Amino acid sequence: MAPLKIIGAGYGRTGTLSLCEALDLLGLPCHHMEKVILDPTQEASVFRRAYDEGFKPDWDEVFKNYDAAVDWPAAAFWEDIWHKYPDAKVILTVRDPEDWYKSVGMTIRDWPMAPEEKWPERMQKTRLMARSVVKQGVLRNYENMDAMIQQYMDHIEYVKEVVPKKQLLVLGLGEGWGPLCHFLGLPIPKDVAYPYANRGVDFGRKMFEVREILLSQPGEREKLEGVQPKIEHVRSKN
Repeated sequence: MAPLKIIGAGYGRTGTLSLCEALDLLGLPCHHMEKVILDPTQEASVFRRAYDEGFKPDWDEVFKNYDAAVDWPAAAFWEDIWHKYPDAKVILTVRDPEDWYKSVGMTIRDWPMAPEEKWPERMQKTRLMARSVVKQGVLRNYENMDAMIQQYMDHIEYVKEVVPKKQLLVLGLGEGWGPLCHFLGLPIPKDVAYPYANRGVDFGRKMFEVREILLSQPGEREKLEGVQPKIEHVRSKN
């Protein structure tokens, strides 16, 4: 638990959920956008305020139940978090830039939460945060494909430049347990396949799966009965 042992610097849609699940399997509880939804100790507005207003979160409090943090929203603050925990290992997940760009467009750029459906309050709050930090934040240049891909590649090079090699693992899609476990000094799990989660074609279904997991928590389904089946609309800053 905090202080964090592992910080993910990679953008979303670079295998971050698979990495999160792998770290969980290795006994290193990992923070991820999905955990912001599902973990009742998490407050999505902390990340929104940090990004939009310059609010300084208490990272020890935010990550008190975690040994690792990957994916957005944490990845948007990876350098600040690394300065807080300078001995942490940094994992930079990467994939082909054009494949990454296409995957973002099919998935996380705007969560597919149909307005005719009822969605739990925690999912709605997390979606609003993601719009600030991700869609209108890190991905604000998405409409300009060349600029967005260049930003993505510049980010990768910057992380490689500032993080000492002994603290950094650059992990590509499909590399599996070997590089990760070697980097962490842990044995490869026996008879356990490396997770393969959150494929772009499944993203809409994934939102419903997360909703059902959340609604299985005590009191959540009851609270939903008072939620209007309409997502709050947020005016784009673009």
